[in-house]
Amino acid sequence: MNYKQFFTLLVLTILFQSCENEEDCCPMPETEAEFESGIFVLNEGNFGSANASVSYIDPVENMSRPEVFKNINAYSLGDTAQSMEMHDDLAIIVVNVSNKIEIVNRYNFKSLGTIDTNLSNPRFVKVIGNNLYVSNWGDGTDPNDDFIAVFSLSDLSFDQTISVAEGPEKMVAANGSLFVAHKGGFSFNNIISLIDSQSNTVTKEIEVGDLPNSMAIDGSDLWVLSSGKPSYADAETAGALTRINMVTNVVEESLAFPENTIHPANLSMVGNIIYMTIDKGIYKYNLDGSLPDTPEFTLDEVAVLYGFDIREGKIYVASPRPDFTGNGDLFIYDLNNGDLLDKFTAGINPNGIYFN
Repeated sequence: MNYKQFFTLLVLTILFQSCENEEDCCPMPETEAEFESGIFVLNEGNFGSANASVSYIDPVENMSRPEVFKNINAYSLGDTAQSMEMHDDLAIIVVNVSNKIEIVNRYNFKSLGTIDTNLSNPRFVKVIGNNLYVSNWGDGTDPNDDFIAVFSLSDLSFDQTISVAEGPEKMVAANGSLFVAHKGGFSFNNIISLIDSQSNTVTKEIEVGDLPNSMAIDGSDLWVLSSGKPSYADAETAGALTRINMVTNVVEESLAFPENTIHPANLSMVGNIIYMTIDKGIYKYNLDGSLPDTPEFTLDEVAVLYGFDIREGKIYVASPRPDFTGNGDLFIYDLNNGDLLDKFTAGINPNGIYFN
């Protein structure tokens, strides 16, 4: 572990832990809130080129800034930025090929520390209490070395590894448990594993559709979108939408798309409506028992629908160039009618959108 600038993180942690409640809470140290509001776009860069970056975009001020991590901290983010998690005052960035995690203050983007040990092909992170959980593929060709690494958020020290099934990816936390979607690494998988955050053990594996890619919580339900096996697999399979009861941890509803060639890629929930993407189309599911067969609208301006999010009535799409070289774009659409509202230049191969 790199303890660079770690004292700042330790001070923040002591301040947080000394508060009994919000009203009694000790005052936060003053920091420059350069990014108090706006959008971060994570750019994975080109594999092997160590040119991953973070772009900052303020649509209200019609302003964008490239390379904010590098410009503020005076060193490169690294090789292939995979994902970012926003937690309290922190932005936690997973840099896959560099096998590290960079932790910054989300409001000024100054580095607070780096984790660069006990990781192997890291993918996504999730925080429960004082624990930072990191999904790791290990060697993508080895189905038996995948794990969740557990670190202490207060001092970034390594705690333990939890062996899991092949290809752990995105995670969500609920009821003291961690739900992990397993796409399968370089292969294919079709389970959600359940980890008890008290014992840090896998308590159950729940079968869903092939290649679960995204999840959303609605009350006591966990909705899981699976893309299905692609055409180059041994047998192509259709995408599916699965509802898991998080009280009983059993599948209560499973809906498959009618054709094996339909492979949904993203899920976002707004109220009681689920939005999904298939290619460049936006599909809406009203929890009424039948999957949509036609899109609400198509985002024609997008070259590659890579990163996707919905916030406050707007659709945000991170789009690389068709050849995955050069700077990509952030597109902003009206959720009601699909009209293009704005477009900003991002970095190389943008793959995720995050909000302050």
